[in-house]
Amino acid sequence: MEAKPLKENSIPWWMRIKVHFLLFGIAMSILPLFFLGYLGFTSVRQNLQMDIYEQNFNQVSVLAHEIQDAIATVESSLNFTKPTTARALTGDEETPRQLILETLLQKEPALKELKVYDSNFSSIAHLRRLAEGLPNSTASGPEHTLSAEPPLPAEPLLPTKSLLPAAPLLSPEPPLAAESSAAISDLYFSPEGQPEIRLTVAIQDPVEGKLLGYLQGTIDLTTMISRYFNFQLDEGKYVFLVDRSGTLIGQTDPALPGHQEALRQAPAVQSFMAGEAFSTGSDYKNYAGAHVIGAFAAMDTPNWGVFIEQPAHEANKPIFELALRLIMIAILIMALVMIISISFGLKVVHPIENLESQVRQIIRTGDLESHIPIESWDEIGRLVKSFNQLLNSLDEKNENLKNEKKLLTTVVDGVDAGMVLLNSETKILWWNTKFAQWFGQELANLPCEQVIAGAGTEGTLLENGRTISVFLQGERRHFRQMYYELSPDNLENASYLLLLDDVTQEVEMEARMIETDKMAAIGLLASGVAHEINNPLAVVAAYSEDLLDRLDEEDAAPSQEEIKLGFKTVLEQIVRCKQITAQLLGFARKRDSGSDLIDIGIASAQTLGLLEHKARQKHLHLHFQGEDSLFALGNENEWQQVVLNLVTNALDASAEEGIIELRSYREGPKIQFIIQDYGEGIPQDHLKKVFDPFFTTKSLGQGTGLGLYVSYGIIAKMHGEMILESTEGQGTKVTISLPFHEAGEQSP
Repeated sequence: MEAKPLKENSIPWWMRIKVHFLLFGIAMSILPLFFLGYLGFTSVRQNLQMDIYEQNFNQVSVLAHEIQDAIATVESSLNFTKPTTARALTGDEETPRQLILETLLQKEPALKELKVYDSNFSSIAHLRRLAEGLPNSTASGPEHTLSAEPPLPAEPLLPTKSLLPAAPLLSPEPPLAAESSAAISDLYFSPEGQPEIRLTVAIQDPVEGKLLGYLQGTIDLTTMISRYFNFQLDEGKYVFLVDRSGTLIGQTDPALPGHQEALRQAPAVQSFMAGEAFSTGSDYKNYAGAHVIGAFAAMDTPNWGVFIEQPAHEANKPIFELALRLIMIAILIMALVMIISISFGLKVVHPIENLESQVRQIIRTGDLESHIPIESWDEIGRLVKSFNQLLNSLDEKNENLKNEKKLLTTVVDGVDAGMVLLNSETKILWWNTKFAQWFGQELANLPCEQVIAGAGTEGTLLENGRTISVFLQGERRHFRQMYYELSPDNLENASYLLLLDDVTQEVEMEARMIETDKMAAIGLLASGVAHEINNPLAVVAAYSEDLLDRLDEEDAAPSQEEIKLGFKTVLEQIVRCKQITAQLLGFARKRDSGSDLIDIGIASAQTLGLLEHKARQKHLHLHFQGEDSLFALGNENEWQQVVLNLVTNALDASAEEGIIELRSYREGPKIQFIIQDYGEGIPQDHLKKVFDPFFTTKSLGQGTGLGLYVSYGIIAKMHGEMILESTEGQGTKVTISLPFHEAGEQSP
């Protein structure tokens, strides 16, 4: 088959080498960059997040310590005052007490007012800071606590480091213990809504240690906290202060006071209210539902918490900026790698494309003697050199193939046999000259059975050794067919090679030999048949003569019944003669050589009828035992000839008073037909020659030597087997095995 030429654009773009180079370059730039960038970005992001968490926690920790230190400073100021001025604060002179209180207010800006109580919780002095920051005048004399003001603590004051939140002071309580120094009240809000606390310290006699009274300072938390909250915060970051109940004390976000309940629900505030001391950082939703990164730190005294929160998108801006820079760098690297890959791919692919173009030109022209120029001495140059060597080798092999093809064509066309290549559907793919002479030239893709159209070809085309008959140019020709299965991977997709050998002369010679053998057998039967006919003719003559004589005598004339009986006897003998002649004529008549289903038992019994006279002459008994409906495919006349030849040989070899047994039965898919005689047998040195033509052990004029040869050929035509077994002095056994066919079958 002729190879199809390559198309210039037969390779899809996604299969081209340059595209593979480009994809490889992109992949090798993206994948490593992606993994390295991902690992680097993840590491930097984690570090940035840790830095953000650490920065927030450091800020709230510093604020918590500063606020706590500020309250501790106020407490220290109050405690520092009392040892030196204890008697002046609780004495009867107003001027020293006023001076001390004014000094304290000027020293501590967070103090809003100061009060002095005696040991019975009666007010001695009260000094309040004016709006512009100056103290007002002192109110001296006994004074009770106003209803709007929280009273003194209900519990003894403890040292600063162990202060507990005080309950609202609604009634006088026992004085502070001697070992206690100060107490802080709970958070409360002034009538103006400002958060405040009161710090109360005991005034003791520095000499006697006697309790003289109490000094109470009101701390304005807004003023105190604002000093520490007024530092530079990052974009979107805000700070707020709450107590353990979640009440907002101070903040840098003006929107916070309006969301007190939502603020309490924040996870960080919830953690603080649950008793946690700090949080280095977490991501959660704030009071407004926005994602924030928050941290808090708890204070020891008072028990408050300082919180810092920043929107997540603001906190993660450095991470986003890093990711953007990485993406830009990746795009630049990818573009650079793509340019390098394309350049390198074109440099590598260009020589290959030139080679492909030259090869396509060679395929188009079929010129194997041409050579491709070598443009470089790299691997591609060596590939071109190797390809040129391959062209030289192909050119030599092509010449050899042409010579071998000529020789093969000469041999195939010179063979006196038809040769045909068939596909799996038995359609013709190729034929030789001899086959074309017989069946014509235009045979491609035609069914072989239709082309041959011979007798017995249907269904038996691929049957080795079968002989078929075909009418060609007005005369019958005989062909013996042989077929061979071919390898399924051949270029022509041929499945079978069919050979037709012209055996017309052989078949005609075989037919003449069969006919000759039959005529010889008829000649040997003629005397016996003639004698067999003489007996009924003698009976006819006797009865006819007797009736004529009695009819001439008037006194002894036969009756009508006697005449009927005589004619009936004459008729029976005439019918007997007719049957004998009919059997002989039927055997002698030349019939068509075609095949048909024959009943082995019936055809054999008819043949045995011709040999009854010969058997009676030798006082032999023919014993035939056969099953019914044993059908085989063949020619009935030829089968009778086989039986006649084998039984005649048995009769000639048997002694008088002997027996010849014939049996026919079915054994699986085969019919077994056996002829057994108990005569003289065949010597061992003659046993191998019995099927040779013209070989006989009979005397001159008793046989032609064709009986077994012809019988063997007829059985072979019927696709059967014939086996002869003989022992000298004990007899001969002939076994014939034929394929069994059901009644109605027309093909083997």
